[in-house]
Amino acid sequence: MLLTAKGRVLSILETDDHIQELLVQVEGRSAPEQAINFLQFNRRLSVGDPVTLNITAVSLGLGTGGLHFVIPDFQNNTAVEDGHIMKLRYTPWQFSVLAAEEAAAPFHDHLTEADSLEGAPVVAASLHSMLPGIILGFRSRLNYPPKVAYVMTDAAALPIAFSKLVRELKAKKLLDLTITTGHAFGGDLETVSLPAALLTARRALEPDLIIVALGPGIVGTGTKMGFSGIELSWVLDLTARLGGIPIAAPRISFADPRERHRGISHHTLTILDLANNPALVGLSPEMPRDILQSIKSLLDKRRLLTKHHWYLVNDAPDTLSLFREAGIRVTTMGRGLEDDPWFFRHTVIAGILAGLARTKCLDSISKLKE
Repeated sequence: MLLTAKGRVLSILETDDHIQELLVQVEGRSAPEQAINFLQFNRRLSVGDPVTLNITAVSLGLGTGGLHFVIPDFQNNTAVEDGHIMKLRYTPWQFSVLAAEEAAAPFHDHLTEADSLEGAPVVAASLHSMLPGIILGFRSRLNYPPKVAYVMTDAAALPIAFSKLVRELKAKKLLDLTITTGHAFGGDLETVSLPAALLTARRALEPDLIIVALGPGIVGTGTKMGFSGIELSWVLDLTARLGGIPIAAPRISFADPRERHRGISHHTLTILDLANNPALVGLSPEMPRDILQSIKSLLDKRRLLTKHHWYLVNDAPDTLSLFREAGIRVTTMGRGLEDDPWFFRHTVIAGILAGLARTKCLDSISKLKE
């Protein structure tokens, strides 16, 4: 189902080189509503301009995607791309990009035979809101400003311009390089495949840390296998196969009203079930003892305790202070730092674990024993 409607721009809420956030009046509706205009596809709009809107997500009452999107006025579109790799292939909206793997791209020669991450830590994160905590936790363990690359997959939002977090992290110099892979688009670099994205990050930046995460708007169905973050199982395996250090950021919450996501999320358990190679996973020993014990019992029952390397990460900096000092506000499923403290605590812990792996200091922390 694709629903469209006519409307008119009432005001420009925010704008930069890539995106306009608009307030629009949709025909037949009483209250003004928000819409997104992607400047990669469309001209910059002004107050009073008529627009055609994709209203499907709002009509379905969706969360992250619950905005209108401006359908480009292709008669006024003069955008030109250099490459020959198509995104959104075989749809009326397919467009070309210059992918890093192409012969005309600057890093092509570096990628021709590349097959090693040379020990780089790679954190796999199932929610976009995990990004800042991972970066801040990682930085807390290094005595210099690290170089960080983010690979955005095509399992959630496709345009990286939709992410306010990415724009904020780059503006604050906390994120150095973005790569969009598959059908995701708009990163500093584009790649055809996920392995190529990892290797491109390594060759283009020589980063201290690579994060692979979905964009905003993970898809879930309440079933064991029916969620788009399941791809992280092969992110972990690819990292191991390419000679990197795979680290899984666990989704842990005691504020989520859905039982399947309380404690350690069934998404995290399924990802770790399906991964063939052992990953590093960090837990907070500061959790109430009975809760930590229940998580441990669940991991033991699922045979995940021996399959992966579980660490208890002590002395993590205060999460609220860490985010406040960085000037970053973030929510997950509408919940902020104070509403869902253990979720954000474990994003920081994932970053700390990556920092310890990067500096070869994993022996300084204890493992979760059987």
